[in-house]
Amino acid sequence: MEYFSDCSHVYSDGTNVTALFTEKEDKYRILDILAVTALETGVKILVAEVMTTHFHSIVSGRDQNRERFKDSTKRKLQNWISQKGLKTCVKGELRLSNDPIKDEDELKGKIMYVYRNSLCAGIMLVPWKYEGGPGDIYFIDHAKESLKGKPVSGLSVNKRRELFHTLKELPAGWRYDEEEQRLLPHSYMDWQRVERLFRTLRAFIAFMAQKKDREVKYDMECAAGAIEKASEKDLRKEVRLLCRQQLGFDRVAKASLEQKTFWARRLWSDRRTYSISVLSRICLLPKDYLQGLFGVR
Repeated sequence: MEYFSDCSHVYSDGTNVTALFTEKEDKYRILDILAVTALETGVKILVAEVMTTHFHSIVSGRDQNRERFKDSTKRKLQNWISQKGLKTCVKGELRLSNDPIKDEDELKGKIMYVYRNSLCAGIMLVPWKYEGGPGDIYFIDHAKESLKGKPVSGLSVNKRRELFHTLKELPAGWRYDEEEQRLLPHSYMDWQRVERLFRTLRAFIAFMAQKKDREVKYDMECAAGAIEKASEKDLRKEVRLLCRQQLGFDRVAKASLEQKTFWARRLWSDRRTYSISVLSRICLLPKDYLQGLFGVR
């Protein structure tokens, strides 16, 4: 029996970004970063896709490991952007989100949302031919696919570091394309779980033709998450400023319950472009306390 509470949609926000991953090699490099980071943080990638301004992935693992995957990926992307001289392509902060998946239907829908994201962007290729995605790895002849490329186990430590920017030993079953110098997605993406989830090729194809309203819904969720992340950073600065002006120190944790409540009321009345969870984290007040205070759920 499969469980779904161990899965998340981890993605970057492309709304404050101009073209970052423009070349085929850039997309391959980001997919390699995702693969190695997943290994380092103890999660598995079910599907991932790199677009020109952002990436999407569905990952499984323990809650803390999925959050570590998001944070580590963010650091590596920031380093990559800096090394490539692309800082001007990001307005403000590079934002990544980790949205837990609630049930089987959402998991199926979001796997397919990621897999066919290139279609949403207007790229006239079937999803399995898009260079920035997993390729043709689901419901195929896996014995034949597993022989493509060369095993990473044959690489020296220095060569592994040169190609994939890691000193970590990669699984013996992982393979890479020697010409394109990238890890092959069939090696590291959890196609087994995807196939168990959909059960049949017929069901997989049926979900590939999912209705436009479902994709619009997921697009809106991603956009809302980006707004919330942006708001949280600004709000955190605002609370620290209030703390410094009124109390003479920057640490919100030193404030009294009354002072935290005052700030929460002020922020909630000024603008509600964020959730109670965000307000709870910023003002260091329990979520249920704030829900009672403002009469929301």
